[in-house]
Amino acid sequence: MPTPLKVTQQYDAPAAEVFALYNDRDFIQGRLDDSGALDPKVQAFEPTEDGVTIVTRQAIPASVLPSMVASMIQGDPATERTETWKADGEGYTADFLLTVKGAPATIKGTMSLVNAGPGSTLTVVGTAAVPIPLFGSKIEGVIAKQITELLAMEETYTRARLAG
Repeated sequence: MPTPLKVTQQYDAPAAEVFALYNDRDFIQGRLDDSGALDPKVQAFEPTEDGVTIVTRQAIPASVLPSMVASMIQGDPATERTETWKADGEGYTADFLLTVKGAPATIKGTMSLVNAGPGSTLTVVGTAAVPIPLFGSKIEGVIAKQITELLAMEETYTRARLAG
């Protein structure tokens, strides 16, 4: 059974201002660089009429993974994350998919960026799935924890950029 993931972030800027950052390739690359991951790259950045599709890639140092997980994957596992953002009423929504290269592991779900008072709220809801008997749920938990920590770093970076 997939492991749920839910993260909520609050920003002091309206949704349109936060979304403007998501439409800036340099911001996305800076956010990746700030994460501390290995070999961070913006693989694709495609603005559309009402949104943007972003594909990023970065590796997770095997040394930060639990030994059980590290033993199942050779080297530093690379992740590829695709976010497809679009305008949605007063806010913005995205479908996202994160895959771990060389492993049967994915996280997929939705993101919603909406105005909340004078600021905005980003809500990330998804599920981590690793279809491996016996160990799958443990690995899902590890992946969900790593992504939650990554999203917290991204929140800190975004807040700093919004503050100027």
